[in-house]
Amino acid sequence: MFHNKIIQVFILFVLGSLSAFLSATTLEDLRSHTPTSDKTWAEQWFYNIAVPDVGYFKVSLQTYIAPDFIAPEPKAYIHLAFSPRNGVEVKYDIFRDEVILSNPDGSEGFYYEVPGVVMANEEGIRVNHSDFNFSMRWNGEHHHYWHGLNPGQTPFGIIPELPGVGGRWFLYTVGTPVEYNFSDAGQSLIGLGYAQLDKGWYDKESSAGMIYSMGLSDELYYMFTGAKLGESDFEMWAGRYISDEYDLIFHPAFNNLSVKRELDACTGRIKVELNKIKYKLIMEAQANINSFYPLLFPSVIIFGGEQRYMKSMQANIDFSLYKKGILVESIQVPQGLLEFSGPLACDGFFN
Repeated sequence: MFHNKIIQVFILFVLGSLSAFLSATTLEDLRSHTPTSDKTWAEQWFYNIAVPDVGYFKVSLQTYIAPDFIAPEPKAYIHLAFSPRNGVEVKYDIFRDEVILSNPDGSEGFYYEVPGVVMANEEGIRVNHSDFNFSMRWNGEHHHYWHGLNPGQTPFGIIPELPGVGGRWFLYTVGTPVEYNFSDAGQSLIGLGYAQLDKGWYDKESSAGMIYSMGLSDELYYMFTGAKLGESDFEMWAGRYISDEYDLIFHPAFNNLSVKRELDACTGRIKVELNKIKYKLIMEAQANINSFYPLLFPSVIIFGGEQRYMKSMQANIDFSLYKKGILVESIQVPQGLLEFSGPLACDGFFN
């Protein structure tokens, strides 16, 4: 029965390939899009910035349309967070009615502005908040997810473009060196770090549940995610691992085939084994359950609580890379992101 389901998915994959290729995500999709619903809409830009030995900054820029809007005009939601290696995590949520999504100079590239609060374009980002002032600009080569003609394609290939699967999502960069500046009431920081930027847009929940982990350090850029495929029982994984010695792209693969994973979201633990020709990569991530926080936007405010999300910015991640059965690299990322949603999250966490 399981093999028959695999065949059915493969047939859908092949039949949808041509149309999906024509509508696939590209790097140009970093710009804003026209909402496809006047009742439920979310468009999101997620900046994750790591400064080794200092901590993680998160700047999430979003536009949204909720069912209770009188007029279906997108509004702005901004999420700011700083999770230091040692210290107290701070988070801020800002809602504004006005958002500007076209560059005043007339160019067609990515632009996001909430007057007096935030401005972002393809060069960087500036945030002016009473308790959180932050700026960042790119300072080196982008590592987009794919090599080849379309580096902006989603890690799941054409799968998200198949009928019924849901929203669009891709990584603009898996990791890029940056210059940053941060200040709040108690400190002022300036220096160099690394950033990952990913982007999503959709008018309904984009998956039935997912697991997500990413991290940036002097030794490694990585992103791995597993998501339930539409309404099916399938769980598909993909990811990229970039160290000084190895640059590996793990193509979309099903759990229990070339991917094996052990999950206990209630203790904040995940172990994933990914296999490809010549290589086996084992990722073990662990975060204290008290470091997780629930995410209500957009899952509750827009989509009525169809999904529940729990996120931590304090995961410890260990990687073991094998080549032809021989351990060739071990890397520890002392601070990274770990997220669970839907049926893959911990029920007790939300109670």
